[in-house]
Amino acid sequence: MDPYTMFLLSMQAAGVVVSIYDKQSKEKLIQQGRSMEKTGIEMNMAANNYEFQESSLASMRALRQNLGTQAVMNAARGNASGTESAVGNVEKSVATQGADQEARRMKMLAHDAELRAQDITSGLSVLKSETELGRALGKDMIEAASTGVRQFEKHAALASKFGYGNKGANVGATK
Repeated sequence: MDPYTMFLLSMQAAGVVVSIYDKQSKEKLIQQGRSMEKTGIEMNMAANNYEFQESSLASMRALRQNLGTQAVMNAARGNASGTESAVGNVEKSVATQGADQEARRMKMLAHDAELRAQDITSGLSVLKSETELGRALGKDMIEAASTGVRQFEKHAALASKFGYGNKGANVGATK
């Protein structure tokens, strides 16, 4: 095989090695990005939960203040706390607070579901990127191998045509 062909094949092999290193570097970057994104999603979920807890606490404080105000107003009017109108107002306030609490909880759950879906979509995107990197590297390696095989076959055919490479067969034929 001539030196020029050997040089080209060695450069192609070096290119495959660089492609392998490049793939590994890109995979590390993809994984680091994924890790950062996952951490961000987890932080958003924690913030969402914290916001829910804070709004629930504020709602409970407002309910307690409302009930206290109602008790004071009933006392000022001379109404007993067990009367039908007083109990009705308390029950209405508690029911309203319960409905608001449920709405906040549903909103929090919907936001959590959205963040989980974002996490899954991101994971699928990472998997797709890594698969594409693997396919590209496999394609590069197959192309390099097939080019090398074709070059060796071409030179082996030329060598056998002109009698090179068959020393054992030629030695026996000349004796």
